[in-house]
Amino acid sequence: MQRHQDIPLNLITGFLGVGKTTAIRHLLAQRPEGEHWAVLVNEFGEIGVDGGLLADTGVALEEVPGGCLCCVSAQMFTVGLNRLIRSQRPDRILIEPTGLGHPAQIIRTLTEPPYAGVLDLRATVTLMDARHLASPRHRKHANWRDQIALADVLLANKADLYSEADREALQAFVAAMPPPRPLVVETTQGRIERDWLDRPRLDRGGALFPEARDFLASTSADAHADHDHDHDHDHDHDHQHDDATHAADEWVTIDTRGDGYIGRSWLLPEGQVIDHGVLARLVDGFAGDRLKGLVETEQGWHRLNRVDGHGGLEPMDAPDTPLRPRIEAILPESETATLDDLARTLEAAHAPNR
Repeated sequence: MQRHQDIPLNLITGFLGVGKTTAIRHLLAQRPEGEHWAVLVNEFGEIGVDGGLLADTGVALEEVPGGCLCCVSAQMFTVGLNRLIRSQRPDRILIEPTGLGHPAQIIRTLTEPPYAGVLDLRATVTLMDARHLASPRHRKHANWRDQIALADVLLANKADLYSEADREALQAFVAAMPPPRPLVVETTQGRIERDWLDRPRLDRGGALFPEARDFLASTSADAHADHDHDHDHDHDHDHQHDDATHAADEWVTIDTRGDGYIGRSWLLPEGQVIDHGVLARLVDGFAGDRLKGLVETEQGWHRLNRVDGHGGLEPMDAPDTPLRPRIEAILPESETATLDDLARTLEAAHAPNR
């Protein structure tokens, strides 16, 4: 039995919509028989969606909504992690930070007291989409650069969608990385090998912060060379994350802002059914960075999964336990009006009687 110390732990990082949750599902399907794993999920929005996507995996799960783990959610992070350690005594812990998170500070927290000797931080797995190498918006974003700079295993996900130019850009990008370089693997559908979790952490001489950022900034002539880690997240709602804190027939809307992005989360009334046609058009027309959710239509339960103009509705089995429908949209703060249009469409999309 795993002792209450030296618990293997891995960060599964990556920018918005690169497939972190799907990769975790693949890992959980490879658990050795008899091992008890636990997952801590951090989401940018205040109403968790990814936890619902993992609810059928049979693992202990903690959700920390409302910002990146390094700042606003830091106290909730330690509370949730401590609860997993003490109550579950897991054989391994996986942490999925928000796509807008800063992994360097999380790594520091996990390797210093009180977690030194309790947790054994192993390889940090970062998922990326090589198509983002051609996107200045991604290349300029300090979080995107930080996540890649701190990878021990770098998975170029969604490889089936890459052009030859994307692959050439990826090869050049990897070649420009200073040693020690991560293991770099092209993959699809978040497929990941369990053995990669136990690869050694790369020795970067303890310099995880400016050096990690500088090398990525140098690969883009117009990238921001500096990044102020002491950024702010603003919330338009108190931290109340349990569905039970809201009336069952209430539409709950909560905004989260940080790092130039706004996330709007909706918790729909219990039993709310959305018109499938209206929802499909809403999803197909969403041009922001990320739209995800768990919603019931007259055609059954569906996942909303749209990233950078790609993806849509995916049928799913009905939840085993009662679950209020929920949606989260993330896009640049300059596009707040898009969220208002989305809200009006969503609230008018009551399904016809079944």
